[in-house]
Amino acid sequence: MKIKIGNILKNVVILVIFSLFISKINSEVVKPNPAKPDELVIAFMSPYFDPEYTQYSGAAEYALSKFNETFKTKYSKTIKLHTFTDTNDVIDSLDLVTMPVNGIVGPAYSGSSSTACLVFGAFAVPSISFYATGASLSNSGSYPYFQRVMPDDRLQVQAILSLLKKNGWTRVSCIHTNEDYGNGGADQLVQQSNAQGITVNTNQAIDPVDNGIAPEQLYYDIVFDNLEAAKSRVIVLYALFPPDCLEIWKQAKARGFLGEGFTWIVTDGCAELTGGTDPDLLGVLATFPSYGLGTEAYTDFERTIVNDYNNNTGDAFYKGASFSYDATYAMLMGIEAVLAKGGDPWDGEQVRTELRNLKFNGITGTIAFDKNTGDRLYGEFALLNLINSTKGSFDPIGKINPDSGEITLKSDILYSGPTYKVPSDYQVVVFDRTLNIVLGVITGVCVLIVIGIGSVIALQWRKFRYSSPLFCMFIIIGALMGLASVFTLLPTPTTPLCSGFPWLLGLGYVIVFGTLFTKTWRTWRLFSNARKFKIIRITNKFIITLVGGFVLLESIFMIIWTAVDRPIPLAEPIFKAGEAQLQCTSDSEAWWYVFVFYKVFYILFGVFLAFKTRNVVDSLNESKPITLALYNLTFVMVVAIALGFILRDNPIAIIVIQTIAILLGFTVTVSVLFLPKVWMILSGQQHSMDSIGTSMDSMGRSNGNTTEAESTRGYTNKDYNNQSVGRSFSAHATGFKDVAPSNHPQLGIVYTGGDNFPRVGSSQTAASRSEAEINVSKDVLAKANKKNEEEFGEFFLKPSEDNILKKKKKKKNNNK
Repeated sequence: MKIKIGNILKNVVILVIFSLFISKINSEVVKPNPAKPDELVIAFMSPYFDPEYTQYSGAAEYALSKFNETFKTKYSKTIKLHTFTDTNDVIDSLDLVTMPVNGIVGPAYSGSSSTACLVFGAFAVPSISFYATGASLSNSGSYPYFQRVMPDDRLQVQAILSLLKKNGWTRVSCIHTNEDYGNGGADQLVQQSNAQGITVNTNQAIDPVDNGIAPEQLYYDIVFDNLEAAKSRVIVLYALFPPDCLEIWKQAKARGFLGEGFTWIVTDGCAELTGGTDPDLLGVLATFPSYGLGTEAYTDFERTIVNDYNNNTGDAFYKGASFSYDATYAMLMGIEAVLAKGGDPWDGEQVRTELRNLKFNGITGTIAFDKNTGDRLYGEFALLNLINSTKGSFDPIGKINPDSGEITLKSDILYSGPTYKVPSDYQVVVFDRTLNIVLGVITGVCVLIVIGIGSVIALQWRKFRYSSPLFCMFIIIGALMGLASVFTLLPTPTTPLCSGFPWLLGLGYVIVFGTLFTKTWRTWRLFSNARKFKIIRITNKFIITLVGGFVLLESIFMIIWTAVDRPIPLAEPIFKAGEAQLQCTSDSEAWWYVFVFYKVFYILFGVFLAFKTRNVVDSLNESKPITLALYNLTFVMVVAIALGFILRDNPIAIIVIQTIAILLGFTVTVSVLFLPKVWMILSGQQHSMDSIGTSMDSMGRSNGNTTEAESTRGYTNKDYNNQSVGRSFSAHATGFKDVAPSNHPQLGIVYTGGDNFPRVGSSQTAASRSEAEINVSKDVLAKANKKNEEEFGEFFLKPSEDNILKKKKKKKNNNK
């Protein structure tokens, strides 16, 4: 940056010369006595060329008018106000102290104060600045007689950081004018931000506008090149005057740093802005020390200043006038306190002591000074917002207490865009549309596969009798819900999409695996009790109730999650520095952990059931497809969760992992359960799954020649594969020819004698006989089947026509 050698040399000379005076503060300083002993003199120091000057000096005159009568009648003193400019800090300040004066209101700004107050301190002249905020002025060793009514940069930075933390911003950039005010504010911002865990990713300086002449374009290019490299989105602007801010915003607009996604926060230097008529400036924020707005005292004061005191700015009111009034009022109160105690108002030390003992309510609030530094206590800041480009100035929307960090808003904050949505402090990048389309197409194909399988089950439901077609359709519906959750991941996240994803995924998972495992549990319980010669009744209604219970528990959890900590889209940082992407986020990650890990119990339960039903006959045994589904699901969850933690700062990779995991979890499960049967049906390899052979697989068997172990374990698939049913009884068993079949009202077909059991595939099975041969009414068969199916569900074995006929003949013979 361009360096002003003259300013540096001037400051060095001043520090060397006046350090001699400062080192002798305790020694007596000789000051000329006033020409009139009954006259007190207050100096007012501010730049004449400022448009605010007339209001600032008018406010000082107005404060003086409050004391004229008191000083005259009570102390026989008159008060005079002399105004001075601070064009040349050294010469002007020397003129003041040799006048002499009882006290000085000013200088207005930090740059002038940092020089002039060295002189004032050397001559023991108390001063009160009404606009200086520089942190260096708090050095009591260099500025022993300095006070201020404007809160210092330290407090202003605390107010800004309170706003940053309220919005969750952890990255901020800084631009400041290259002078005392800007440099001091930027230094405070960097120091306090680092202490509070907020990163100042770049700190750029630019020379102020000098008499309407802006710095060369080269220097602005350097500033915005660095902002672009840092991917700056929240920018704090510490500029000396509104023209500096307007020029920087002009450059920012040309470089694309104005508008939605960018947040500008300016300090008191630009809070007096009156020319912000560019619509792109809507949403700019400012912090300014509270100047009394909303109080009755402020309303009367503003009216008086605008209408009665040298106002050449029309109806505009400059906020600094409130501080000019309070500074003058405090100086006069300090002098009066000295007089009231019989002291010497020309003794600067006495006046300083009384000033730092003051506490009163001024236009800007409670006024009091730190006894060591002279800084103002009880500072409070107004939060301002540019919400009307026609007006072109800031409007107050709230207050910030810098000490507590509390922010009180009377209206919502308007951000650049304009929008009321809090923008991100990162450069928000969008998801790759091409990748989303590819994932969407793949998901669509999986959906069609599941729908196709479901259609075959619905149309050929009789061939899925022993798999319970009703529950098969539950599994299909659950899988479709799970796959539908993928479509909530692919678009730009919104609050409804963020909430919809766990709902669809959670309910789909519970319906699929809750149905599958509950149905398998019924198989295990029935066959386990059959081996103990116990008859239990587990109906479809009971199974539906169990699945409904699982769905209810999942719904309760999701309702609580949605009500307490609903997932919302937030721009979260990613692996690329300065960039963020919208992601669905809850305040606590514990919800996601519970959502994922409690479903592990379904997997453990499924493993248990697959083991318990491993020996059940093939027509009712789903342990093999369940085992494959569990293996697939376990593998997918382990890999997906591990990769999710490793790549948590890469949302694109996470979405790909989530999509693949969901597709594999649901599509593969449905495929291993139903695709083999569907393929056999579609290829014509299987005409019916309700053959007598499969019916016989579900029955236990025993005879007098079996061992005790065999008689207690029931009939298994292994037995069926190794032995023919006809050989399950000894050919020489006693009374073999007298054994006759019967149709048990609960167990279905039970052979008690007569012919051998029909072999699988035999042309002589009861199912293959024609209706003409057995002459049994279809109505009788239908009623019997319906009654038993309602009671026993999929485990009912239809009574054959031959059994019914023999039973009727037997009953007839018994009657005879």
